[in-house]
Amino acid sequence: MPACPDCEARPELGTPSMARWLGPDGGIYCSLHFIQKFGHSERLVKIADYEPPPTAPEGATSGTA
Repeated sequence: MPACPDCEARPELGTPSMARWLGPDGGIYCSLHFIQKFGHSERLVKIADYEPPPTAPEGATSGTA
């Protein structure tokens, strides 16, 4: 899975998110950068080779109480 190029450009923010969406400009983006760049009204189109990350094992918690 490719990483979001906008996330990769800002390494101080941590590990880049995986690109999931194809932008109207032909670029690929994570959800955050897609919405930031194109807004909520733009149609979401998944990139062809996107595979969602595996789900958490049964009984796993997010670390919140």
